[in-house]
Amino acid sequence: MNMRRIGFILFTVAVLVTLVKLGMWQLSRAQEKEVLSSVLKYRSDQVYYSLASLPGDPRWYSLILHGEFDHSKAVLLDNQLYRGRPGYHVLYPFEADNGWVLVNLGWIAAPDYREQIPVLPEHHGELRISGVIAPPSSLLELRSAPLESDWPLRVQNLHIDQLSEKMALPLKPWILQIDPDNSVALQQTWTPVVVGPQKHYAYAVQWFLMAVAITGLAAWWLKRSKV
Repeated sequence: MNMRRIGFILFTVAVLVTLVKLGMWQLSRAQEKEVLSSVLKYRSDQVYYSLASLPGDPRWYSLILHGEFDHSKAVLLDNQLYRGRPGYHVLYPFEADNGWVLVNLGWIAAPDYREQIPVLPEHHGELRISGVIAPPSSLLELRSAPLESDWPLRVQNLHIDQLSEKMALPLKPWILQIDPDNSVALQQTWTPVVVGPQKHYAYAVQWFLMAVAITGLAAWWLKRSKV
């Protein structure tokens, strides 16, 4: 067996291993999304009425609170598109039950110029808000950018520990996503599951089919080159 055939076989095996691993990874992601969908359905139907009553892992439970917003410490989550238009998610710290929660009110359109800040809504006095507890959104970052010095803060990701230090408030390590029918809610674009399990299964099938195709082509080439 010449070196050319050996090199081709080794390269083909490496490609096949990569494709199979990608397919298996997509299958595991699909299973995770199925579990998440079940958890969301089960937990979102259960409502808690205070911070003290929440379980150790409060994610995806519904929560109703009474308290007040601190509008002086607004956070704008950048790069949020709605119907092709750029904007922000508006978040305020909310004081309830002697604790602080960062609340996502929803989407607001960005002004035409980057240096401009949109006019933010304010809701004063004691309010009743309801929503779903969710982990902070996290997008790919090449490096963590330092927080701005002025309010409102424009951020690429919601790093709760940094925001808590900047605000000098003991924020809970999660976000309350406001209910769409709440009186303080803005346009709602947030969804807990962006890609459903069906798409992951479809991606897995694609990777496995590519592995089968590569195997067939490799077998054909080896047979032809031997002749």
